[in-house]
Amino acid sequence: MECVALTGISRPVIRELLTNGIRTLEIRSPGNFLALLHANPGDVIFLTEASGPDIVAGTGGMLTRVREIQVVTHKVVQAGADFYEERESQAARVQLAMVGHGRVRRVKILKIGSPTVLEVDSVCYYDAG
Repeated sequence: MECVALTGISRPVIRELLTNGIRTLEIRSPGNFLALLHANPGDVIFLTEASGPDIVAGTGGMLTRVREIQVVTHKVVQAGADFYEERESQAARVQLAMVGHGRVRRVKILKIGSPTVLEVDSVCYYDAG
């Protein structure tokens, strides 16, 4: 299946998603933020610990389904006796539900200014116990 990837996701976040089956993330990194701007509720997204340039065929990760996406703006104000500075930044909040495990078959798009797009195979693990 072809899907957008969120890269560089920490191991504790992936572990919590495995344990609870659902997790809301706040994404600030430019590449992942851009990827979420191209996603819609219901889409399958691939999460991996690997950074974008390190993704190759065989890289493992999680297949998740987007439940909700929200773009939020944060405003930070710093003021002193001689200055006043106001900054804004945007982040994307995305609620993901676990679908299963996946492995990259092929990297389709990996370039600055575009979301990372991969061909991913679903991987099934069976417990023989």
